[in-house]
Amino acid sequence: MYVDYVRAYTKAASGSALDRTGWTATTSPVNSTPANMLDGNASTRWTTGTDMVPGQYFIVDMKAAKTFNKLTIDCTGNSKDYARGYQVFVSSDGTNWGSEVASGTGTDPLITISLAPKTARFIKVVQTGTATNWWSVREFNVYN
Repeated sequence: MYVDYVRAYTKAASGSALDRTGWTATTSPVNSTPANMLDGNASTRWTTGTDMVPGQYFIVDMKAAKTFNKLTIDCTGNSKDYARGYQVFVSSDGTNWGSEVASGTGTDPLITISLAPKTARFIKVVQTGTATNWWSVREFNVYN
């Protein structure tokens, strides 16, 4: 008589998005409505309103220190409006940023950035590429 044993494997959860209630965003250039990238509504967005050039950025204030290891920058809906390059910085006070904690090249409208666990209150994403498209962000999420 055979007895088959089946070992079930479960995939570890990839983490959940942090609650963005009360979070605020500031941007450079100042255009559109930065809060749109935190509102949970895929039909709204923040946009630079101008061609992409290195140095454009947004800063998200999570209002308290949070620990996280993944970010997503959702630029869908305007398929060519994603950052061509990016650097990520974190800060506890919104003034002292230190060295980048992640950087890369954007290749499609949903940019997922995995990083070693960080604890910070502020996250700054700097756009480092050049394109004739605007940089537009529908939703920005942080995960733990």
